[in-house]
Amino acid sequence: MIFDSIVVGPLEVNCLVLACEETRKGIVIDPGDNVGGIIDLVAKLNIVVVEIVATHGHFDHIGRVKSLQEEWGVPFTIHRADLFMVEGLVEIASFLGIQTDEPPTVDRFIEEGDTLSFGNETLDIVHTPGHAPGNVTFLWPGHAIVGDVIFAGSIGRTDLEGSDPDTLMRSIREKVMALPDDTRLYPGHGPFTTVGQERETNPFLR
Repeated sequence: MIFDSIVVGPLEVNCLVLACEETRKGIVIDPGDNVGGIIDLVAKLNIVVVEIVATHGHFDHIGRVKSLQEEWGVPFTIHRADLFMVEGLVEIASFLGIQTDEPPTVDRFIEEGDTLSFGNETLDIVHTPGHAPGNVTFLWPGHAIVGDVIFAGSIGRTDLEGSDPDTLMRSIREKVMALPDDTRLYPGHGPFTTVGQERETNPFLR
């Protein structure tokens, strides 16, 4: 698996690029900003993007989807529960003084139990709501892209529209912390971590 990342936007989102080594087909996850940087990274990796995917619908994760859809002519995928955030993208971001693209077209809705495939690679999809109603986690052996559910030493905010603290903790304990301790976690912001490290040191899980 080809795996790389770039930090984008004023809220420093981890935009991730994954691709199949054999076919060079790949996906971009959470392109919130810095279109040029993302395009350059994809070119450096010498891959062909076949899908743009969001872990959830907050503006800092989807702000530049439309620009990249137009650049690559590829579909955009998200959980249906976060469609209201996609539709309200410009209004929500402008309230905080941040510019984004116009709302992108959603071509596919994903649910728990679905998969993402690119080339010879497949990611399993687990619904992990709480921070956002449509937050999803993407899994492959030993790895989990978790969006804003859990961070190194912290957890996702629950003071936003559609968030819920009890739901978030249930997602963390039943879905994320149920993974093996050596599973690498790739949050939407901040450093990467592991299940074991968070189990031992994350104060919100004690």
